[in-house]
Amino acid sequence: MEKRRKLPHCLPGAIAAAFCFCLTVLGTAQEVAAPPAQNAAAAAPAQSSKATPPEEWKTYTYPEDGFSVLFPVAPQQAKRDVPTSAGNFELRSYIAEIEPIALFVGFFDYGATAQNRDPDTMLQGAKKGALDNSKSHLVREKPITLGIYKGLEFEAESDSAHFYARVYLVGTTLYQTLVVYPPDKPYGGTLPFLNSFQLIARVGNSGE
Repeated sequence: MEKRRKLPHCLPGAIAAAFCFCLTVLGTAQEVAAPPAQNAAAAAPAQSSKATPPEEWKTYTYPEDGFSVLFPVAPQQAKRDVPTSAGNFELRSYIAEIEPIALFVGFFDYGATAQNRDPDTMLQGAKKGALDNSKSHLVREKPITLGIYKGLEFEAESDSAHFYARVYLVGTTLYQTLVVYPPDKPYGGTLPFLNSFQLIARVGNSGE
């Protein structure tokens, strides 16, 4: 029997590191260009077109951060300061684990430092930061939208984990959604989770 490869034991930390996009978003924003169109659809995702979530999944709503999403279990919330070339910013994350799977949502508001920056360039910088920090290689990518807002979907893989991500730039806020699972072991809940992410009215600060 083939031995199943396991994800790193400290999975939340690995995800947080992989998705600290802000480490390179602002610093590389003027250097990262969009890939040629033919590369964006190089490989179809290894997921079923059916994206119906299991009945036991619940909707979790976060008005302070302006989103709702389905999780199979209650997520753990965390905050951390992330240093960038423009100063320190707070990354707020929501992580649910069903070993060896992890589902992640990140909220990162750049404020005035992101105004007048090209969304496509910032999203490419976010992708580059994720690849660099997770020491993974790009499998495929394609541009997406969430309502009127631009986003980027991509898959990447390292020796121990497969990353399936969607990121959106909403005003000055970068929303990061991610599913991590073992290589060659696709998770059936990936698309139900990613498709469930929705923007809602944001209470408190206005990031748009």
